[in-house]
Amino acid sequence: MGSMAVVGAGNVGQAIAAHMTSNGHDVRLYSPWQEEFAPVLARGGVELSGDVEGKALPRLMTTDLARAVAGAEVVVVAVPAFAHRGLSEALAGVVEPDQLVLFQPSALGSGLELSRALARAGREPCLIAETGTSLYTCRLRGPAQVFVGRIKPSVKVGATPAAAVGEVQRRLAPFFDDRFSAEVDALTVGLSRIGAVYHVPPALFNFKTVEDGARLPHNTLATPRISALVDELDAERLGLAERLEVKAVSFRDFLERSYGVADGTLSERIQRSYGPLDFPEPDSPSHRYFTEDIPFSMVVWSSLAQQIGHAMPLTDGVIALSGVLCGRDWCSDARTADDLGLAGADAQQIHDAFVHGAR
Repeated sequence: MGSMAVVGAGNVGQAIAAHMTSNGHDVRLYSPWQEEFAPVLARGGVELSGDVEGKALPRLMTTDLARAVAGAEVVVVAVPAFAHRGLSEALAGVVEPDQLVLFQPSALGSGLELSRALARAGREPCLIAETGTSLYTCRLRGPAQVFVGRIKPSVKVGATPAAAVGEVQRRLAPFFDDRFSAEVDALTVGLSRIGAVYHVPPALFNFKTVEDGARLPHNTLATPRISALVDELDAERLGLAERLEVKAVSFRDFLERSYGVADGTLSERIQRSYGPLDFPEPDSPSHRYFTEDIPFSMVVWSSLAQQIGHAMPLTDGVIALSGVLCGRDWCSDARTADDLGLAGADAQQIHDAFVHGAR
């Protein structure tokens, strides 16, 4: 069987580590916080329910990144997007050229950040892969208890460099079967991360229930009119992708690919796709639907759009309005074109940087 390092011990990291261990792989689980391992040890492993059942204890749980990564065929990064920058700097000092690093999921530019970090460190590049959404739709339901609502049948994966995507598929297949299908490049994958267009509008325009911590099912907040806003925001994202000469997946297509829902109004599709999962709305303005999806999706889109003179007025309006309601200056710690080394780049140069990585 294969060897894998899972970086991050949240819901997705625990789900992957337990599932891969159950399937007989040598798994090392990394977290910078030792206390995250306590409930796993107390329970004797991570308990999975839902689309996959069972309990498994990874062979190694460690706060030492180098120890976790050493010798692993695949390094899966399963941490929030705001941690990607610092983690890429750390990974640049420990990953070897023959290893595959998979951001699962990525945020637009995560792979490019790692590529640039390796170049700055004078290290030979490794193979980098990224997805726009997690293969595992899951939530923690208790200490070391992960409910896996669905393991998606197919998720697009892109590679840096783009020409290596076939090699990425080959290396991932022993772990995840053929659930990762090839995408042309990391820019397409990054712009196909659709979480923000669904997560943010229902939460933002039902902000009282967020402040109240009501934890209503998030899908029920996607009324027909709010779903119309989701559609328009999605159209802006797709328009940016077109300007950058890639074809990103639409939210409607995502629902069909991931949940098999292909007809009805968008609001009806959302209810049928997400209703059975019963995932709650944000319970505070510091929830990741705001603190991750806005600065590491919407602000990145807006930054690249401004760079090439492409208007995204609804996206910019949501960024500004949510900043007031959440009491945040999203742009102060977001990922931008400048952070990615793309200041002054035109559409073709942006496209080439994502396709080829740092040069």
